[in-house]
Amino acid sequence: MESNVETYAPAGLYARIAWFALAGAVVTTAIGLRFSFAFIPGFLFALTSVALFWLASRPRITVAESQFTIGERAIAWREVKEINSSRFVSPLILDIRLTNNRRKRLVYPGEPGRIARLMYQLRRNSRLATFDGVAYRDYWTWTSLGSGKTPGSLSDQPVRMVSLDDEEEIERLYQRLKTVGHLDSRSDSKK
Repeated sequence: MESNVETYAPAGLYARIAWFALAGAVVTTAIGLRFSFAFIPGFLFALTSVALFWLASRPRITVAESQFTIGERAIAWREVKEINSSRFVSPLILDIRLTNNRRKRLVYPGEPGRIARLMYQLRRNSRLATFDGVAYRDYWTWTSLGSGKTPGSLSDQPVRMVSLDDEEEIERLYQRLKTVGHLDSRSDSKK
């Protein structure tokens, strides 16, 4: 077993909400015996409960130095060619393309902080992959331009587009424009 291993288990919140949805399905179905229109929310509660129980039963994800595992399936980092994320933030849904055009869908119903940490580790260790179409080197180059002290978070500082000397020159010209009203040296008296 490798020494630096981190395990990501589904958040317990999904199971708790699934039990509440199941209880809601039972109550609304009981009400549906008296008022038939209550079967509709009962069905929706039951459907929600099934989906949440499915999410809560997702396998653990283990991230190590040489590979990561999804349940019993181990995937070496060198096999990962592409990681595409969905619009969902929680649960995290990733389409992972492996060598020989094999595909794996990763569904991780975790807490937002754990999701961000998992995404960081997947991106950091998949050196041969692209992330939503951006190559590994380019992704980390652009991330490092705006990164703060914590990995994977962007700071509030904007990316510098001009040098400090150019910025001072722009500021000087702006101040001159504010006071004089124009930047050229000719006077307006020749009209």
